[in-house]
Amino acid sequence: MESGQSADAAVIGGGVVGCAIALELARAGVRTVVLERSAPGAEASSAAVGILGQPVDATTTAWQLELGARSREMHGALAGELRDTLGIDVGFRRSGMLLVALDTAQRNVLASRVRVLEQGRCRFEMLDGAAARELEPSLAPDVVAAIDLPDEAQIDPPLLVRALALAAERAGAQIRSGACAQRIVSQDNRIQGVALDDGSMVNAGHVIVAAGSWTTLIDGVTLRTDAIRPVRGQVIACETRPPVFRRIVVGGAGYVVARPDGRTLCGSTEEDAGFMRDVTLGGIASIASACVRLAPGLASAPVRTHWAGFRPATPDGLPLVGPLGPEGLIVASGHFRNGILLAPITARVVADLVHGRAASIDLAPFDPRRFDIASAAGDAAPDERPS
Repeated sequence: MESGQSADAAVIGGGVVGCAIALELARAGVRTVVLERSAPGAEASSAAVGILGQPVDATTTAWQLELGARSREMHGALAGELRDTLGIDVGFRRSGMLLVALDTAQRNVLASRVRVLEQGRCRFEMLDGAAARELEPSLAPDVVAAIDLPDEAQIDPPLLVRALALAAERAGAQIRSGACAQRIVSQDNRIQGVALDDGSMVNAGHVIVAAGSWTTLIDGVTLRTDAIRPVRGQVIACETRPPVFRRIVVGGAGYVVARPDGRTLCGSTEEDAGFMRDVTLGGIASIASACVRLAPGLASAPVRTHWAGFRPATPDGLPLVGPLGPEGLIVASGHFRNGILLAPITARVVADLVHGRAASIDLAPFDPRRFDIASAAGDAAPDERPS
């Protein structure tokens, strides 16, 4: 194998998580190289719509809400720093979020979410349909109830990942586009580096795998093949002037994220379609139907573009963040719908692990070893969660 460059840490994957990790490490003086087979943010990061909040569903727990809120506030500080140092506005805006109900059954579901919001120490207000339409006049008359979450925010993911990549490079990291990781190399249970598909080698004492849906395809990542799977999400971008909503609106089977400049992102599907990136008529139809039901005025909005991306999903819905296999190997992947939201706190945790410090959060629920190939096939994930 051709000898290549040396670094303290090699990050596989140049999405928002990988670039956030590179920035955190480089700032701490860790010689860091990011290996990205395409260009930074080319995959799930640029396909995301940038909701910095968690639409509360039946599986959401209080500690997940607290973790998300903590990372959201880190986003706010990071956005200010990127604006001040690079002159790049990444679109962080505390727009708030409305979770809406379109019928009695959905209203009952919303009411059942109140306790977890209280336990997660979220600011919220339960509203009837009329009060919700006072806040957002474009809401459909069918809306019968809503939960207003004023602290939730949004960000522009393509701008964010570009800014993170630039900031990481300015801090001393190297980002190698077109570098395809083929195999993680170890010896005597200690990481040696990453072999690339061109036959070269990046020597590194730490390897961080932040490859999203492609994580288990890298030779040397000792995860079961079902530990992370791609879930396709399709999105429609249209235009409304003035913006259709001020807040993020989530309800039924859809969501609407309106940017201040009139761009309106409507989503999204969740499809087990493997790595088929196609945008489908069925996907577009389901998104359009769901979002027009939230805001009837969207029916006349011109469509500007549409796309699909892959969310990295795990069997238990929780990310994989922590050490795995040989000493020096760390996984930071499987964030599913929350990759953008949890990127800053994931980067902080990875930096803690690289420096040998205790992580600032309880990593037990995120331990990648719960899906290690050494575990019995089909083993259930641990039920223990932080209280």
